[in-house]
Amino acid sequence: MNPCAVARQTFVAVAAVALLGACERTPSAPAAAKPAAHAPQPATTPQTNTPAAEKGLGTAPPAKLDHVLPGALAPDTGPAQLRALFGADQVEISDHLPGAEGEEFRGVILYPKDSALRAYLYFQDSQQLRGLSNVVVREPDSRWRLDNGVSMGMRLAELVRLNGKPIRFSGLDWDYGGAISDWNGGRLAAKDGDPVIRHARLDRNAQASTAQDAYPSGDSEFSSDDKRYPQQGELLSVGELRVSFPGEDDL
Repeated sequence: MNPCAVARQTFVAVAAVALLGACERTPSAPAAAKPAAHAPQPATTPQTNTPAAEKGLGTAPPAKLDHVLPGALAPDTGPAQLRALFGADQVEISDHLPGAEGEEFRGVILYPKDSALRAYLYFQDSQQLRGLSNVVVREPDSRWRLDNGVSMGMRLAELVRLNGKPIRFSGLDWDYGGAISDWNGGRLAAKDGDPVIRHARLDRNAQASTAQDAYPSGDSEFSSDDKRYPQQGELLSVGELRVSFPGEDDL
């Protein structure tokens, strides 16, 4: 498997709709890759029975949210529904969502002033903000987590235990570094027919700052059980989460 193609398919944070469908494609948002999947469960039951909520005019979430992805988010979730779910003050439309290699896209930022809850939403139609494609979380202190148990800051060793099998990922220290490319059929692997795809990307944690030769780097694919890097399980952690809703551009 071409490492570049795999890495570009899995690197979410930096693209919008179908951006990583293939190495040479440049669509309008990050594409889906081969990550972990389980059937999505709503994180909350939004109270949309009041006129303000229905019109997206509320300034606070109508119900307590667990901040689990995908939660209540779905392909047909747009700005109005987001305002009803999270409160109008927590939904910001922006033309500067980060994409791969410095590219920027139009989309929605949830909780723009709160790093612990901030999330970036990309759409198939970025101008009309229709067809939710990707939800990306990259803040180190984020409270968001995936509904399969993966959370920000989780060590690679813990991720492997949760998966039950070794994990393959691209080397770090380049634009698409750390993207998990293969769960080797483990518990976190995508299930056939699941409409939601769950992704995670690895990064160096604080302990790795003085041991940069102890983890894989560069445009190649590596495994979590690579004996050349016996410390990588503790030096690498989840630095980004993403869920994607494949649309027609991703099929």
